[in-house]
Amino acid sequence: MRRNLWIIVLALTVASVVAAYAVLDRKAERLAALEYGQLLFPELAERVNDITELAFVTPQGEWSLSRDDDGGWHHDARDGYPANADEVKRLVVALSRATVIAPKTADPALHDRLGLLAPVPQADGEDGDGTRSMQVVAKAADGSVLAGLVVGKTKQRGSATEPAKVYVRRVGQDATWLAEGFFTVKPAPTDWLNRELFKVSKDLVTDITVTRPDQPPLALDRSEYGYFHVKDLPDGLQEQEIRLTATGRALEFLKPRDVAPADTVDFTGATRTVFEAQNGWIVTVDVLDAGRKVDNADGFWLRFDVQFDPERIVQPKPGLDGKEPTPIVAADEEAGAKAAAALTDGWAYLFPSFTAENFLPTLETLTKPKPEEES
Repeated sequence: MRRNLWIIVLALTVASVVAAYAVLDRKAERLAALEYGQLLFPELAERVNDITELAFVTPQGEWSLSRDDDGGWHHDARDGYPANADEVKRLVVALSRATVIAPKTADPALHDRLGLLAPVPQADGEDGDGTRSMQVVAKAADGSVLAGLVVGKTKQRGSATEPAKVYVRRVGQDATWLAEGFFTVKPAPTDWLNRELFKVSKDLVTDITVTRPDQPPLALDRSEYGYFHVKDLPDGLQEQEIRLTATGRALEFLKPRDVAPADTVDFTGATRTVFEAQNGWIVTVDVLDAGRKVDNADGFWLRFDVQFDPERIVQPKPGLDGKEPTPIVAADEEAGAKAAAALTDGWAYLFPSFTAENFLPTLETLTKPKPEEES
């Protein structure tokens, strides 16, 4: 009798376990059928133009970008300085096209395994809890949330043509997913700044003057052969062409690491370097030690003033090959100078020393003693 009862109990137990697994399997199947291959945010594709704010939270900070009435994006944490429009576009497109591959855990206790704990901004120098997730929320003008996503660990890196496979979680939900998309959530506030300023080619710069407080000016000019020289070079010195060329090219590579309103930086005692170019541009640069590190190097604040004088235009001469060079068009150069001035006026830009030093030449850095036999 006991044996029969035990068999009955065992059979019921097995049946209940099988039934439970069947229920779980059917639930998983329904979940997968509902989500697999579908967009994370099905309605976003039709409302991307309604996005007026992108709010970010990462271990490196918390900030937002806002769109103005003309469609331009600005960095709210940098006093409205222009944001990188290309990065914004890539992110919005990625959010609207992100596709679910498979459902994962819905247990909050397991979120950390996928890197999907809510990100917590850390103060400088703090290690935090090791969370590396990043959160972005897209909002409409009325404040409604159009999409909110926490991005966790990457299972498979993507490329320019192949989407990445990343673990994600919708903001406010416990369910997690393995999703596919071109995710571009960069972790630092400065990653979202427009870092393109302007460019003046070395081949256009004709004169450079460097003025330091309580020191005589240092003047350079460009020869007809395209080389820069120190004016009134003292006897016993010879020029270092590489350093002279670096100063001549200083306006060719302007990608600041950060930005601040110019009136928040005291430029008293700054070095002033003036570049005059044959296209009519006159660029004045004030350079000041920032007293902080950037890119593991000493940081410097730079302030730009861009002017245009059509009387300074000098048309280029034919090259050695006899070909006629492209003429300088005054109207185009004036428009370019005005655009550069409009962007940089009122702002100070943070650069690492290896960029700033090109604006800070001295007679000692541009020359070296001649060998004794030459002297």
